[in-house]
Amino acid sequence: MNLCYRFFVVADDNSIIQISQRSFNDFYLKHKPSLQRFSGSTINVATVIYTLENRKPEQVVRIDYMRVKVDSDGALDQAQIDDTFRLVANRVGKFLGEGPPGSDSDKVVNAIEKFDERRWSQLHPQLPGPALKRILQTLFGARHAV
Repeated sequence: MNLCYRFFVVADDNSIIQISQRSFNDFYLKHKPSLQRFSGSTINVATVIYTLENRKPEQVVRIDYMRVKVDSDGALDQAQIDDTFRLVANRVGKFLGEGPPGSDSDKVVNAIEKFDERRWSQLHPQLPGPALKRILQTLFGARHAV
Protein backbone atom coordinates (compact mmCIF):
# COMPACT_ATOMS: atom_id res chain seq x y z
CA MET A 1 0.00 0.00 0.00
CA ASN A 2 1.40 3.37 -1.04
CA LEU A 3 0.43 6.57 0.74
CA CYS A 4 0.23 9.85 -1.14
CA TYR A 5 -0.88 13.34 -0.28
CA ARG A 6 -2.19 16.44 -1.99
CA PHE A 7 -2.77 20.00 -0.88
CA PHE A 8 -5.80 22.11 -1.73
CA VAL A 9 -6.56 25.72 -0.90
CA VAL A 10 -10.26 26.10 -0.14
CA ALA A 11 -11.70 29.49 -1.10
CA ASP A 12 -14.56 31.25 0.70
CA ASP A 13 -16.99 29.99 -1.96
CA ASN A 14 -15.78 26.38 -1.29
CA SER A 15 -13.99 26.19 -4.63
CA ILE A 16 -10.63 24.43 -4.48
CA ILE A 17 -7.21 25.21 -5.89
CA GLN A 18 -4.66 22.41 -5.96
CA ILE A 19 -1.19 23.40 -4.73
CA SER A 20 1.87 21.41 -5.73
CA GLN A 21 3.56 19.39 -3.01
CA ARG A 22 6.85 21.15 -3.65
CA SER A 23 5.34 24.65 -3.35
CA PHE A 24 3.48 23.85 -0.15
CA ASN A 25 6.43 22.01 1.44
CA ASP A 26 8.71 24.95 0.60
CA PHE A 27 6.11 27.29 2.12
CA TYR A 28 5.23 25.32 5.24
CA LEU A 29 8.40 23.39 6.10
CA LYS A 30 11.16 25.61 4.70
CA HIS A 31 9.38 28.95 5.23
CA LYS A 32 10.12 30.05 1.65
CA PRO A 33 7.90 32.61 -0.13
CA SER A 34 6.42 30.05 -2.53
CA LEU A 35 2.73 31.05 -2.34
CA GLN A 36 2.93 34.59 -3.72
CA ARG A 37 -0.52 34.35 -5.29
CA PHE A 38 -1.97 34.30 -1.75
CA SER A 39 0.29 37.07 -0.35
CA GLY A 40 -1.17 39.05 2.52
CA SER A 41 -4.14 36.76 3.09
CA THR A 42 -5.27 33.92 5.30
CA ILE A 43 -5.95 30.71 3.41
CA ASN A 44 -7.65 27.44 4.30
CA VAL A 45 -5.56 24.42 3.37
CA ALA A 46 -6.81 20.84 3.13
CA THR A 47 -4.16 18.14 3.24
CA VAL A 48 -5.51 14.87 1.89
CA ILE A 49 -3.65 11.64 2.64
CA TYR A 50 -4.80 8.68 0.58
CA THR A 51 -3.76 5.23 -0.61
CA LEU A 52 -2.85 4.34 -4.16
CA GLU A 53 -3.69 1.20 -6.07
CA ASN A 54 -2.45 0.78 -9.63
CA ARG A 55 -1.24 4.42 -9.50
CA LYS A 56 -4.78 5.71 -8.82
CA PRO A 57 -6.25 7.07 -5.57
CA GLU A 58 -8.03 4.25 -3.79
CA GLN A 59 -9.03 5.36 -0.28
CA VAL A 60 -8.76 8.51 1.83
CA VAL A 61 -6.85 7.86 5.04
CA ARG A 62 -7.11 11.33 6.56
CA ILE A 63 -7.94 14.93 5.72
CA ASP A 64 -6.44 17.73 7.79
CA TYR A 65 -7.79 21.24 7.43
CA MET A 66 -6.12 24.38 8.75
CA ARG A 67 -6.09 28.15 8.43
CA VAL A 68 -2.71 29.56 7.43
CA LYS A 69 -1.66 33.20 7.29
CA VAL A 70 0.52 34.15 4.32
CA ASP A 71 2.74 37.21 4.71
CA SER A 72 3.17 39.93 2.09
CA ASP A 73 6.04 38.02 0.42
CA GLY A 74 4.12 34.75 0.07
CA ALA A 75 5.80 32.99 3.01
CA LEU A 76 4.28 31.58 6.20
CA ASP A 77 3.60 34.38 8.68
CA GLN A 78 6.19 34.32 11.49
CA ALA A 79 3.66 35.26 14.18
CA GLN A 80 1.54 32.25 13.22
CA ILE A 81 4.60 29.98 13.36
CA ASP A 82 5.30 31.16 16.91
CA ASP A 83 1.65 30.81 17.92
CA THR A 84 1.44 27.30 16.47
CA PHE A 85 4.61 26.15 18.25
CA ARG A 86 3.22 27.47 21.54
CA LEU A 87 -0.11 25.73 21.01
CA VAL A 88 1.55 22.44 20.08
CA ALA A 89 3.90 22.63 23.08
CA ASN A 90 0.97 23.21 25.43
CA ARG A 91 -0.99 20.32 23.86
CA VAL A 92 1.99 17.97 24.15
CA GLY A 93 2.52 19.06 27.75
CA LYS A 94 -1.13 18.32 28.51
CA PHE A 95 -0.79 14.91 26.84
CA LEU A 96 2.27 14.16 28.98
CA GLY A 97 0.36 15.07 32.13
CA GLU A 98 1.92 18.46 32.73
CA GLY A 99 -0.53 21.11 33.83
CA PRO A 100 -0.53 24.75 32.77
CA PRO A 101 1.59 27.17 34.78
CA GLY A 102 0.07 27.77 38.20
CA SER A 103 -0.72 30.93 40.08
CA ASP A 104 0.32 31.96 43.55
CA SER A 105 -3.12 33.35 44.21
CA ASP A 106 -6.31 31.33 44.66
CA LYS A 107 -8.28 34.28 43.28
CA VAL A 108 -6.72 34.18 39.80
CA VAL A 109 -8.34 31.86 37.26
CA ASN A 110 -5.92 30.21 34.85
CA ALA A 111 -7.70 30.15 31.49
CA ILE A 112 -4.69 29.27 29.31
CA GLU A 113 -6.13 25.86 28.38
CA LYS A 114 -9.50 27.31 27.37
CA PHE A 115 -7.92 30.05 25.26
CA ASP A 116 -5.52 27.56 23.67
CA GLU A 117 -8.38 25.20 22.75
CA ARG A 118 -10.33 28.10 21.27
CA ARG A 119 -7.29 29.23 19.26
CA TRP A 120 -6.62 25.65 18.11
CA SER A 121 -10.19 25.32 16.86
CA GLN A 122 -9.86 28.65 15.02
CA LEU A 123 -6.73 27.42 13.26
CA HIS A 124 -8.25 23.99 12.54
CA PRO A 125 -11.90 24.49 11.57
CA GLN A 126 -14.06 21.78 10.05
CA LEU A 127 -13.76 21.28 6.29
CA PRO A 128 -16.99 22.47 4.63
CA GLY A 129 -19.04 19.72 2.96
CA PRO A 130 -19.13 21.32 -0.53
CA ALA A 131 -15.32 21.67 -0.51
CA LEU A 132 -14.94 18.06 0.65
CA LYS A 133 -17.18 16.95 -2.20
CA ARG A 134 -15.05 18.85 -4.74
CA ILE A 135 -11.83 17.40 -3.31
CA LEU A 136 -13.18 13.85 -3.51
CA GLN A 137 -14.39 14.44 -7.07
CA THR A 138 -10.94 15.72 -8.00
CA LEU A 139 -9.24 12.68 -6.50
CA PHE A 140 -11.66 9.94 -7.51
CA GLY A 141 -13.65 11.41 -10.41
CA ALA A 142 -16.76 9.42 -11.31
CA ARG A 143 -15.68 6.49 -9.09
CA HIS A 144 -16.76 8.43 -6.03
CA ALA A 145 -20.43 8.55 -5.05
CA VAL A 146 -21.35 11.25 -2.55
